[in-house]
Amino acid sequence: MVKKTWVPFIALCLLMGAWEFCSRFFADLLFVLPPPSRIMLCVWLKSDRLLFHTGVTLKEMAGGFFLALIVAFPLAWMMAFWESMRMILQPLFIIIQCIPMFTLAPIMVIWFGWSYTAIVLPTALMIFFPLTMNIYQGLLSTPQHLVDYFKTLKATPWQFFFKLQLPASLPHVFAGFRIAAAIAGIAAIAGEWAGAQDGLGMLMMQSRRETDLEVTFSALFCLTVVSLTLYMGMTALENAIKNRKAWRMPASSLLTVSILAFFGCQSSPKPQATRLILDWIPNPNHVALYAGVQKGFFKNRGIDLQILKIHDPSDGIGYLTSGKADLAVYYTTETLHAMQRGSKLAMVGVLIGEPLYSLLYRKNEGVSSLQDLNGKIIGYSMEGKTLKALQNVLAKKGVIPETMYNVSFDLVSTLATKRVSAVYDAYWNIEVPHLKSLGIETDYFNANDLGIPPYNELILIANAGSEQASPEFVENLQAAMTETITYCQRNPDEAFALYLSANPDKGDKARVWEKEAWELTYPLLAKTQEIDPASIEAYKQWLVANDILH
Repeated sequence: MVKKTWVPFIALCLLMGAWEFCSRFFADLLFVLPPPSRIMLCVWLKSDRLLFHTGVTLKEMAGGFFLALIVAFPLAWMMAFWESMRMILQPLFIIIQCIPMFTLAPIMVIWFGWSYTAIVLPTALMIFFPLTMNIYQGLLSTPQHLVDYFKTLKATPWQFFFKLQLPASLPHVFAGFRIAAAIAGIAAIAGEWAGAQDGLGMLMMQSRRETDLEVTFSALFCLTVVSLTLYMGMTALENAIKNRKAWRMPASSLLTVSILAFFGCQSSPKPQATRLILDWIPNPNHVALYAGVQKGFFKNRGIDLQILKIHDPSDGIGYLTSGKADLAVYYTTETLHAMQRGSKLAMVGVLIGEPLYSLLYRKNEGVSSLQDLNGKIIGYSMEGKTLKALQNVLAKKGVIPETMYNVSFDLVSTLATKRVSAVYDAYWNIEVPHLKSLGIETDYFNANDLGIPPYNELILIANAGSEQASPEFVENLQAAMTETITYCQRNPDEAFALYLSANPDKGDKARVWEKEAWELTYPLLAKTQEIDPASIEAYKQWLVANDILH
């Protein structure tokens, strides 16, 4: 017994020691793998926020588990009793299991909005298949001689099920419970990445984007502890039932847990709120919006604005056109592209009035002009328009890179770890101070250096036929935007403090570099809310001429 305890403990200590050593003495690992000591310190210092987000995720896991269980039991019973039902249902279950829940989760938001249901359904679907098939195999595992004995005694169907089949199936049923407990956390995280505003998944995503990996791994640690606890709880429950102790559990306790699971964590916006989705996780570009909400500038104009976070900018138009959002912070280029494809959108306000896109590179590597990027590796964030724009810009400047990589949204980490020499799509006001906080000095070529004409970087858009595109609403919105921008430029420190109070999950590191980024950003806030048709048309013609817009 002692050997069984000490051997795993010593192995774990050796693993943690190796991890600690490698993280501290190999500089590049700091960007991908923080040392365990810092992670545990973060768990202690951020315990209040981690407990809050753990509670949110735990309720989603519980809701998904109960929903899957409610559906799995009757369907498994039907499959066990009727061969025809098995032939119909089993292929369907396999198809459901083959669907990646990570891709299905955003669709759930479009169907059900920013709600608890949109998170629970993907969770339940991921749990459903292993749970159903284990229950089904358990029901089939009843010894035949006992089946014949019950038939001889003319047992009723209820007696046959409750006194024979269910007890005989318990080993398989609890095997399904243990599997479900182990993967429920993964399933809940998948849903949170698409449509949650809180939870461990959202915390992981936000902290990872901010390169605050101690928080990311702390959230992962909490998820692991919860999943392991649930797994061990299922094992303990199975042992208790075998010893006839758990049958005494009051039905009221199960009812309470079920109600908590399904209704304890509602995250959908208030019915009367004007739902505004950001283009990215909250960052200094959005300070004016948070300050305007906190100071009541929008409410004073009759707009009860609620700000919603998303982690994938490409989802913004879909949420807007499906009616799951009323306004969106978006990019002029992508808005014009969506309108070209037939989306009925209206530009109703301006947040950032100058281009922010840049080609960012590390200093002290012999780059002083665009031509110095010849033969180097350049990263970009998205295929399609971004790649085409980069290729055209470089071709006109006579730059031929060694290769170009799609680095998705990991602009900071790929540049920090020297996997690329430069990255396109970086916002110079955000990424430069962010990388500086990591000890990496950078410089950039801005839109003017790249030959891109002036345009509004971040605008507010709405569905063209919606109330939010009406002249009265637009007038009130633009007046509120003007007020909040004026306030931010006159009181930048107070505005940033309001932004932090609305985003309590910001780590200590992020608070420092984001303050520096805000100092660069607030002078760039829109000087006017007027959407100049001539300027928009000139920029559109440049996009067409460069084969970026068709």
